[in-house]
Amino acid sequence: MTDMWRKFGWQRLTFLAPAAWYLTKISIERGSGELWLSDPQMPRLQVKWTDVTREKKVNPKATLTSYLTQIERAAKRNRLNFEMERDVRLAKPAQDDVSSLECFRWQAETETYGAIWYSPHAQRVTLVQINSPPHDPGARSLARRILASMHDDTPGPRELWTVQDLSCEVPPDFNLTTNALQTGQTELGFTRGRLGEKISFVRFGLASIALERAGDLGDWIDQQRFKLWHTFRLTRDQVTIGEREVVRFHGLRVSYKERLRHRLYGLFGQRLPIALTAYCWHSEEANAISLVEYLHAPNHGDLAEELVPYMLDQPALVKPPRE
Repeated sequence: MTDMWRKFGWQRLTFLAPAAWYLTKISIERGSGELWLSDPQMPRLQVKWTDVTREKKVNPKATLTSYLTQIERAAKRNRLNFEMERDVRLAKPAQDDVSSLECFRWQAETETYGAIWYSPHAQRVTLVQINSPPHDPGARSLARRILASMHDDTPGPRELWTVQDLSCEVPPDFNLTTNALQTGQTELGFTRGRLGEKISFVRFGLASIALERAGDLGDWIDQQRFKLWHTFRLTRDQVTIGEREVVRFHGLRVSYKERLRHRLYGLFGQRLPIALTAYCWHSEEANAISLVEYLHAPNHGDLAEELVPYMLDQPALVKPPRE
């Protein structure tokens, strides 16, 4: 199990990395941000993406020069020996539109391999570095395999998002607005448009304890989401999606004013999200409860059912890719 890898996704970036690595830094912003994966000893993977849509000239090599100069200065301040190589033969990211690619290596307190490139389609510059202990003989191979798996512009009709043990896929026109990491609960929330359409994915741990106390999955999830759900008149039933038996909630807002607003907005071709559809299920193997919750316009709640199969009970592990 310790040798297994998994697929990560965040802000259109997807890649493979050792499953034992965990998120220690993430950015909500789609345009520019950072992502770090670490093990108990050090940050192992550091990714920084920068939106260059408004830049007249894109020069990744100059960006790399500035970055490595900062690293060298920091090493000298800490009285560390510093070695650096540029234009290293390493690996090309998996995507097709890679421009101005340059791979590099530096060594101080870590043995680090990395790469920088520009993606014309995504309109951003991505800087990646993979850190290993000094003189680690497997450092280069590890870096090559991670880099070769990278896409910084997700192909396909949905984007992959993974955080902790939550994994889901979302249409690309939804933007991340909620990122809540709590003990026993992880939640990602996405919105589309200006009227409040929102879809949320929640994973609750220690399900056996929760269900032992509550007795019924539907009752328990209703209690957990009371602050939002009490403003709706919901119907509960049980349905099958794929091979899953899931509890479904669906209904409209109780407020007559909200429903009247929806009708008025409809005269102008706009649809207010006054309906809620939610699916929840219990995975005994993962000892977790999963929830897909969708706030939408009436008669337009099919998206929640479509995305249930893409919320995994636990991250799918894969064998390490070959170099």
